[in-house]
Amino acid sequence: MLLPKDEIIADIGAQIKRMGGKYSDWHVGVAKDSREPHFEAHLVEDRNDGFLYREAFTPGCAREIRDHFIIQRGAAVDPCSGDEGRLVYAYRMTPLKPSARIKKSRFALGR
Repeated sequence: MLLPKDEIIADIGAQIKRMGGKYSDWHVGVAKDSREPHFEAHLVEDRNDGFLYREAFTPGCAREIRDHFIIQRGAAVDPCSGDEGRLVYAYRMTPLKPSARIKKSRFALGR
């Protein structure tokens, strides 16, 4: 469902407040559709990261919403974010657990 800019900003802001953390703990981005691999991973897996998306009226409006959270509130831009698309999404970044860091570093070293 297409939503006005102010309503999307309010929805994302309420989700951040509900899930907790600082704005800098959250990624915000824009996507063309919900079938992109990044979206599917969040929608299929239960990551407990507060993933939320809303559809804006235009790609320009979606970018304005993303930029609002990044510039005015201090959120991070999602590395998978594009500039073309009407879907605005947000999720809380979750730090790796110490055991995951060890496994990742061992994998990177070829052990």
